Amino acid sequence: MKKHYLAVDLGASSGRTMVGTFEDGKLSLKEMNRFWNGPTEVRGTLLWDFVHLFRNIKEGIALAKKEFGNGLVSMGIDTWGVDFGLFDADGTLLRNPVHYRDSRTEGMFEKVFERVPKEEVFAQTGLQFMELNTLYQLMSLSQADSFQYRAAAKMLFVPDLLNYWLTGNMKAERSFASTSQFYNPATKDWAFDLLEKLGIRTDLFAELVDPGTVVGDADGLPVVAVGSHDTASAFAAVPVAEGEHCAFLSSGTWSLLGTELPEPVINDDVLAANFTNEVGVCDTIRFLKNLSGLWIIQELRRVWNEEGFDYSWQAMEHMALEAKPFEFFVDPSDDVFLAPGDMATRIQDYCERTGQARPETHAQILRTAYEGLALLYASAYETLDKLTGRTLGTLRIVGGGCKDTLLDQLAANATGRKVITGPIEATATGNLIMQMLAMGDIQSLEEGCEIIRNSFAEETKIFEPQEQAAWRDALDKWRTINNK
Repeated sequence: MKKHYLAVDLGASSGRTMVGTFEDGKLSLKEMNRFWNGPTEVRGTLLWDFVHLFRNIKEGIALAKKEFGNGLVSMGIDTWGVDFGLFDADGTLLRNPVHYRDSRTEGMFEKVFERVPKEEVFAQTGLQFMELNTLYQLMSLSQADSFQYRAAAKMLFVPDLLNYWLTGNMKAERSFASTSQFYNPATKDWAFDLLEKLGIRTDLFAELVDPGTVVGDADGLPVVAVGSHDTASAFAAVPVAEGEHCAFLSSGTWSLLGTELPEPVINDDVLAANFTNEVGVCDTIRFLKNLSGLWIIQELRRVWNEEGFDYSWQAMEHMALEAKPFEFFVDPSDDVFLAPGDMATRIQDYCERTGQARPETHAQILRTAYEGLALLYASAYETLDKLTGRTLGTLRIVGGGCKDTLLDQLAANATGRKVITGPIEATATGNLIMQMLAMGDIQSLEEGCEIIRNSFAEETKIFEPQEQAAWRDALDKWRTINNK
């Protein structure tokens, strides 16, 4: 019997609704609609357009119901991390959520650490320090005595906000909450003590629920709080074989490199390495580092195309391959590359600032960006092995970024590990698997992994490491230049 499930998958640059059809042990995907997502600047603040997102989600639901009718079993939403909306006592959204790249969190590290030492923040949360984290967004509202902050009765993270608009129920899904830096993965509750010391309101938070919880219904369609952080859904879709010890890389605008563990790892070494403990599905911890991803390549293409060059992704990969390797070294995770803008000039300026020559051609700039990403992965991979005490022999890359075969091969070269890619639609697939689990149509995540292997075998590609000596030398030079 065919069964159909609707996944709403919202990334930082686009959203889509997809129906997964399960039949004869295999899952197939069909896109219902796709729509733009991104920030709009309003009087100096970067905002998300949530009415636009909700309208398109409703359209996707209507299209799915029209095509699949009563065969549609459930739906679930996954999104990017850390952002949120504030609601008044009547349940009205007070303002469109602010984009995580907005400048309001600048200087908030210092404000937080004046009240609570960095070591204590990490001891309570186990989370990687990024100034875009929800903790620093809330601190900025508290410091500014924001009207919305004072008037709010409830705070909901992005997927929880959309679930509330669909169902009328306010819940906080745990995998997403764990990205806030005010969730304690050891106690499995909000870090109330930390928030009280910081003077941040503790009465705003909704009841926590685990991934795979049905939180209500949208016009009769059950709504599942899946692994609603998109990385949680992506990791749930990695088709790991029994007994395999591997690292995961969710590749897209951001790169999330890590592995799954049964318990959080919170110690001084993890703090020094700025790794993170986020909640995964089925009572796991996503032990990982949030790294720069294809954002820098995406921005290069966007700006160059606005200047009239009209480069395709394939043309950019070909240009990078033509350029001489290992001429210039940048760290794509540097804060200078965080905001939208002219990445080519920033790469050139970065090279000059670090005592290197200035890459001039588009091919040189692309090669520099690609190699910088691969070497960033290699450095983080070595640290991951040390912190977990494991030998993670394979790197599995999932998500839309794994279609970039140049970066896949460079990642294999830089890490010295075999790379296996797929599935491409990892977040949507993990979202669907968690719905199937919640609705009782499969009995375990292992069963879900078997379904994924059977369903997307044709997407699997293997990349063996090449030119190892040259890449080891390049990693040493990259570390020296970037003080890693």
